[in-house]
Amino acid sequence: MSASPREIVVLYNSQEEIETEMFFKDFELLLAGQGRLDAFAASQTKAAYCVIGNGLKLRGVVFFQFNVGEEGLLDPEFNLPLQYLVKQAGIGCDLGDGGIRKASRGQCPVPWHAVNLWEPNQDDGADAGIEILQKRIFRNRLKVKAVLYDGPDTFFDLDDSGVEPGEDGALLLIEAIQNTPGIEPTRVSQSTITTGPDIPADFSAKLTEVFGDAGRLSLQDLIRLHTDQLEQARLKYRQDIDQQQLAYLDQMRAAREEIHSLKVALRQEQSRNRRLQEMLRGDI
Repeated sequence: MSASPREIVVLYNSQEEIETEMFFKDFELLLAGQGRLDAFAASQTKAAYCVIGNGLKLRGVVFFQFNVGEEGLLDPEFNLPLQYLVKQAGIGCDLGDGGIRKASRGQCPVPWHAVNLWEPNQDDGADAGIEILQKRIFRNRLKVKAVLYDGPDTFFDLDDSGVEPGEDGALLLIEAIQNTPGIEPTRVSQSTITTGPDIPADFSAKLTEVFGDAGRLSLQDLIRLHTDQLEQARLKYRQDIDQQQLAYLDQMRAAREEIHSLKVALRQEQSRNRRLQEMLRGDI
C-alpha cells in the first residue's frame, strides 16, 4: 500500500517528548537505509504513526518503537505493518470528532506485534498522550495538505465482507438482534397444539434443572453472558502475553548490555594491540 500525504510519523525523545516529525514516505526511506537518524543513534526509539483526517483531525495512531544502530541506521529487520494495525485497531478516546483508532501495547489488534508497541505515560490522564499529539498536528509544521480538505475520509473504508468474525462477533450479533424489528407472535388455538413423545411436557423444568438460571435466559442474555466470558478469557490471555513480553524484553536488554560490554572490551584490546605493535616497531 502506498503512503498517503496524510500519514506522518512522530519521534519521541527519552523523556517521551515529541522530538521530530516526518511524512510516512520519508520514514519508509529510512527503513530502506536511505538516510540516518544520528540524534537517535544506539537507542530504542519510541514513535507514533498517525493518520490525519479532515481539518487536521487525528483519526488513527499506532504507538510503536524500533531500534537505531550506532551509525544512526534503522534496524533493517523492522517489519511492523503499521497501516494494517491502524485499520484494525480498536476505538480509543474521542477528541470531539468521533473515536480515534488506537493501537498500543495494551490495545494491539495483533497480539504478537504488541512487543514492538509501547504505551504512552498516563500520569496526566489516559488520553493525555493523544491530546498532546493532536496539538502538535494542529501546528502543521509539515504543511499537510489535508488542512483544506473537505471531502469524506476514505482511509478507513474497509470491505468487511471477507473478514472472519473474531471476539467481537457476539457483540455484532447482539447489535443485529437489537436492531431487528419485532415479530408479531402467532396466535395458535389450544386444539392445534400436539405433544409428541420426543418433547417432554416438563421441558422448561428440565432446562432449569440442567442449566440453572441460564435455562431461563433469553437469547440476548445468553449472548451477553458468552461475550463476558470471552472478555475474561481475552484479558487473561493479554496478561499472559504481557508477562512473556516483559521476560523477552528483559532478555533482550541483558543481551544488549552484554554486547555493549564485549564491544568496549574489544576496543580496549584493539587499542592495547596497537600499542604493542608500536612498541615492537620501536615507535615508542
